[in-house]
Amino acid sequence: MSALARTYRKRSGNGKSYAVAAAVVAALLTSTACGAGTADRPDAARPSDRPNTAAPAEPGSAAPAEAAPDDEPTAKAAAAAVFTNRVATFNVCNPCRSPLKPWTLSRHIKRITNEIALYRPQVIALQEICVRETKAVVKRLKAKGYKYHVAHGSVHTSSLRCHGSGNAYGNAILSAAPLTGKVNKRYTDGGSENRGYVSARTTIAGKKVRVFATHLAEKDQGAKRREQVKELVIAVDKYPNAIVLGDFNAAPTYSQLDPMWARFRDADPNCTDLRSGNPCKATMGKDSSKERKKFDYIFLRVDGRYSASGVGVHPNFSDHDLVHADLQVR
Repeated sequence: MSALARTYRKRSGNGKSYAVAAAVVAALLTSTACGAGTADRPDAARPSDRPNTAAPAEPGSAAPAEAAPDDEPTAKAAAAAVFTNRVATFNVCNPCRSPLKPWTLSRHIKRITNEIALYRPQVIALQEICVRETKAVVKRLKAKGYKYHVAHGSVHTSSLRCHGSGNAYGNAILSAAPLTGKVNKRYTDGGSENRGYVSARTTIAGKKVRVFATHLAEKDQGAKRREQVKELVIAVDKYPNAIVLGDFNAAPTYSQLDPMWARFRDADPNCTDLRSGNPCKATMGKDSSKERKKFDYIFLRVDGRYSASGVGVHPNFSDHDLVHADLQVR
């Protein structure tokens, strides 16, 4: 019964006329609610906001179809938890929500949460995310039955970037296993805005490993990216099995990535030998150039303990695809 109908009854005492009026009002309200359209309502569920609980795709396969809203996994249903050998990277598209459209802020959190809950990685690196947003995502994931630990990688202070979610902005690592030895580093020169990396020690496929999450300077700032890569490799050289995840804003053939290729291979086997002519799987393509590119990487040490037979590349609400790989211990 609607609150308005209850009010009518309260005022009527035992009078039949008011009871009839209350029933009429309740019927009208129900009819109106059922007939209301959702297109004008900013809080209406959009298809891309709906949780997707289909089985995670195998590396290299297409993303599963969306599930209905009432299929959202519960804590009990999430007992299978994460894939302990799965790593992922995801640029969550900071501009995909707007302070001029307040409903997009909470929608953004739901979208990020649903993507992570769908693919259930042991570790995922996030770029273009605010600290409060990361905390909100972790809280929602916990409600779904997935507990993640966090290493925040804030490198930029901007209330405009965070739109009501504080002002600490940058990268993050989420891990189903505890994170220790956290390091957050801002690059000496970020370019048009501060950029950096966050790293931490965790467990993947039953083995301890240090994971790095990074985001390099955008667009035509190749010289900035070159210097940022130099700083990054100095850090990763200390760890023979390090995994580096992130948005490098550079195609595989860009010379700025040469120091990375000297030490790492991408989880995408097509990117193993750039001279072979085999195209790497593109991971983003909604930018101004209208051209699909590979900017997002899962870098594994050439002589390290981890290998991968392929990657899953999954389009979503962001201008970057979520990329995941299932790792094997060699």
